[in-house]
Amino acid sequence: MKKLLLTLFALFAILGVAAILLNTYLKNQLQEIIKNDLPASIILEYEDVDIDSWGGNASMTNATVRIKANDSMPRSEVSNASVSLRGLDHWDYFKNKNIHFKKITIHADSLSHYQQAKKKNKTKQDSSVRNPIKSENLNSTFQIDEFELVTNYIQIFKPKTEELLLKTAHFNLKLEHITPTITETITRPFNYKQIDISYDSLFYQMNEFDNLTVDHVHWDGSSLQLTNTQLKTSISRKQLSNRIDKERDHVDLKIKEIIIDSLKYGDRSGRFYMNAPSMILVEPALDIYRDKLLPDDLTPKQLYSQMLRELNFDLMIDSLKIKNGSIIYTEKVNTQSKPGSINFKNLNANLTNIGNTYSQQEKKTKIDIKAIFMKQSPMSLEWEFDVQNPQDKFYLVGSVSKLPVTNLDTFTSPNLGVELQGNLEHTYFTIYGDNYNSHIDMQMTYDDFKVSILNKEKQKKKWFASTVANIFIAKTSKNEDSGFKEGSGEVTRNQTKSFFNYLWINLKEGMLKTVTALD
Repeated sequence: MKKLLLTLFALFAILGVAAILLNTYLKNQLQEIIKNDLPASIILEYEDVDIDSWGGNASMTNATVRIKANDSMPRSEVSNASVSLRGLDHWDYFKNKNIHFKKITIHADSLSHYQQAKKKNKTKQDSSVRNPIKSENLNSTFQIDEFELVTNYIQIFKPKTEELLLKTAHFNLKLEHITPTITETITRPFNYKQIDISYDSLFYQMNEFDNLTVDHVHWDGSSLQLTNTQLKTSISRKQLSNRIDKERDHVDLKIKEIIIDSLKYGDRSGRFYMNAPSMILVEPALDIYRDKLLPDDLTPKQLYSQMLRELNFDLMIDSLKIKNGSIIYTEKVNTQSKPGSINFKNLNANLTNIGNTYSQQEKKTKIDIKAIFMKQSPMSLEWEFDVQNPQDKFYLVGSVSKLPVTNLDTFTSPNLGVELQGNLEHTYFTIYGDNYNSHIDMQMTYDDFKVSILNKEKQKKKWFASTVANIFIAKTSKNEDSGFKEGSGEVTRNQTKSFFNYLWINLKEGMLKTVTALD
């Protein structure tokens, strides 16, 4: 019995010593891998490494990972991280030099990325844009069954100035079955079979004046959800007017929830693509203000069909729904009066074929909108166009009902110097046109329609001008056999103005031709 115990003790001692020696050996091997087998653009520093040889496990403390763009400038950096590597396949490594872990977990304080300045003569061979973990850039292959990255925050800095461009909090990334990619694409630097990302408090500087914020983002590889999204001009209306030399919208857009189902994206023959069968915007609220006292922005404005057609990536969203939205549009055209505004509430819309991947005449983009105009008047709009049509032809049918025209005074009085009286029971209009010209047909039923033309200060009525104007206005449609007053007009588009200006001047022309008594 004593010999057996001594034998077992000796065996366990030998195994213990062997384990210590093996742990030391594997620790040295892992350090050698980190030192020699990583791509030259990746630098890994750490305080200590702990090895469990039997389980094929390892851990690092106070690790920092840097991916370098060149010899002097970092591209990305993970700081103050604890790294856990589980389940190394010893046999595969010793036999084939392949690195295969069951799970890698990284918990870090922060992940920082420094954008690189764009080069005018950038080539595909430019090492600063190469994917460092592309399979042909590695000395050995690797596979990770599960990967998890948790960091308190992520930040991206602008080139040269290192001004904050993007930041998120509580970032959590999970990937399954990671293997090297065979492409250089930055949209998918390695292959994986499953992804799950969530983070809070997204901040992104869209441009000099506008910021995008999102309370929470979740992406499971199929469905993307964004909660409490806001696109907002970062300074006040007055400050914006003082800082710009031509007209520009002051924007405040809030969306309670954005849901994109079965989202797919990637690189196809060197061109980025993104498509989804369904997208939903829940309770979007848009508030736009424009200071018309500033000089006009005379750059050409594209219609939406041309915007989609000329995107530098392929886009297709089969169905987009807007639920319970609202819009307020405000213009300031006179220093002596308050800005004028129009509004839409309870706005619901269905949009189909939003994209540019189909050929001409194959499909049409269709937009169906229903809303309450100026707080109490139901309105509808059906609009369609072919994105691939080079003339940007469109067709639009709309209606407005039960509109007391005095509700328009908050817009027409300060902006047009006109106050209206009467009731528009039903207004129907059809517009068809292209990037250059359009035609409108309008039908209206109304009663007691009058106009008052105001002086420059918008405080007093110009009695003579108002009297003359009303001579040419048919005050009611009841005298018509059909009960409807009809009118048609032609409009030439000002291509330095937006589509909504185009729509507005069509409606103004249609109403003018409809209510005037002259043929």
